[in-house]
Amino acid sequence: MNGVNVIKYLGSKSRIAKDIVPIIQRCIDDVQPVAYLEPFVGGGNVIDKIICPKKIGTDINPYLIGLLNHVVADGELLNEVPRELYNEVKSRYKTGCYDDWYVGNIAFLASFNGKGFVGGFAKAGYEKTKNGLKYRDYYKEAKRNLEKQAPNLRGTFFVCRDYRSFTPHEMVVYCDPPYNNTAGYDNEGGFSHEEFWQTIREWSMDNYILVSEQTAPDDFDCIWEKSVLRSVNASGKSRATEKLFTYNKGKYAEKYLR
Repeated sequence: MNGVNVIKYLGSKSRIAKDIVPIIQRCIDDVQPVAYLEPFVGGGNVIDKIICPKKIGTDINPYLIGLLNHVVADGELLNEVPRELYNEVKSRYKTGCYDDWYVGNIAFLASFNGKGFVGGFAKAGYEKTKNGLKYRDYYKEAKRNLEKQAPNLRGTFFVCRDYRSFTPHEMVVYCDPPYNNTAGYDNEGGFSHEEFWQTIREWSMDNYILVSEQTAPDDFDCIWEKSVLRSVNASGKSRATEKLFTYNKGKYAEKYLR
């Protein structure tokens, strides 16, 4: 598994990819699906490690998808993003005057914790470590990480689509939706968790579905969990339990849990 520290993005699975990718990959190897689908691809921190002839990564955020397609096509990223540029693009991007990848470059790579413009500008500076103060340029770190990640994203079809527009068939599907009772990110647009879980029930009858969340309805089984340290804001962190669920009447449960 590639050890590159990949792009930061709200809800990033980079910390647990080494745990959940083998679970997903086993299913792919066993069932030889038509395709592997991630309807909430985020920063691509899981899909870049999956091996499958056809991989599809989607997200409702056009700026994120634009950024991923840009780096996959060997497009260059901005050398630097000063606060003035960040603020200018933040104030004008909804007018459509910038390319999607350009907005994504600035919004996600230059924001705190990859939250987009809602996260605020990530100013370079000193931070405390156990060995003393360390200077960090957060934008340059994010840029370098995404450039290293790019080769592992090639061959993936990235598209801006709402998960509800899909009717998958004989696929392995990994979902990392906006978590219930957590802060959202740009373009979430009032996510309905009840509708999501009902969609997963329906998909699970014809596909092998796994879902990352902290909680799930009673008819979903938790097949893996782990406590992880998570950034909360610029000055604090907290622990949370990441879990992987599957519908207990679906194809995945029938194959592996019966």
